[in-house]
Amino acid sequence: MASRARLQRTEAIVLSRRDYGEADRILTLYTRAEGKLGAIAKGVRRIASRKAGHLELFTHAELLLARGRNLDVVTQAVTLDPFRALREDLVRMAYACHVAELLDRAVGEGEPSPGTFDLLRDALTGLCHAADPSLVVRAFDLRLLGLLGYRPQLFTCVGCGTELEPDDNAFSPEEGGVLCPACRSRAGDLEPLDAATFRVLRFLQTHPLREASRVTVSPATRATLERLMHATLSHHLERQLRSVDFLQRLRIVAGDLDLPRAPGPAAEGARSPASGGAPPGRDHADEPAPEKSA
Repeated sequence: MASRARLQRTEAIVLSRRDYGEADRILTLYTRAEGKLGAIAKGVRRIASRKAGHLELFTHAELLLARGRNLDVVTQAVTLDPFRALREDLVRMAYACHVAELLDRAVGEGEPSPGTFDLLRDALTGLCHAADPSLVVRAFDLRLLGLLGYRPQLFTCVGCGTELEPDDNAFSPEEGGVLCPACRSRAGDLEPLDAATFRVLRFLQTHPLREASRVTVSPATRATLERLMHATLSHHLERQLRSVDFLQRLRIVAGDLDLPRAPGPAAEGARSPASGGAPPGRDHADEPAPEKSA
């Protein structure tokens, strides 16, 4: 990596944080200038700290970083977007934890990617406002896989290369996409792919992330999308994300993840993995219209 300046000003989003010592916090940041990096915010837990409010989880801020031996030091911080809705709504926070953890696991430190930074920022913006935040996350999953070089093939069969029709297909994380009816017997990790899920996947992959809120899906389609993407991410990361378990626990204790807001008291036992607590355990105009729920 090229030599870095002693002081650097950059946009950053807080992916995770953990307490250190008596008053400090260690942060995992995703920055526009340098990608993912670790930093320490000294004295930020003191009541008089002026930086504390600018370094909340998921906050988009402009930071002045001083190069350190092991960790950069946050010397100044100014909030650009607090994404406050993510910390005030347990459901939205759960999906934001998935976005943050996935990015943290998928990329190494010091690998600049302005496109990935913009994708992260747009995903957090969408999670603040979307009626169905799960679709924003599925769009993020697909876009990030593409940026990492693992873009699922959804338009031609990964087995024979023929153009896909909506019916009787199957999805294979190991093969990297969709298999047509004639080729689906060749893979062992198949997930049957109904026409509705097939169309929604293609819509989310080929339209800007902000348009994910245009789609309305049935609970069955939402569950299939989640299953497919979790299997795909686990295959490429070779591990299960902690946020997946967090979402499952939240579904149990809060009742229904599809609600715009989750009941706070019912979910007090579910602790965000991004906050340091591990839970147990371009556009295609001719794309078929996404499913509309009955």
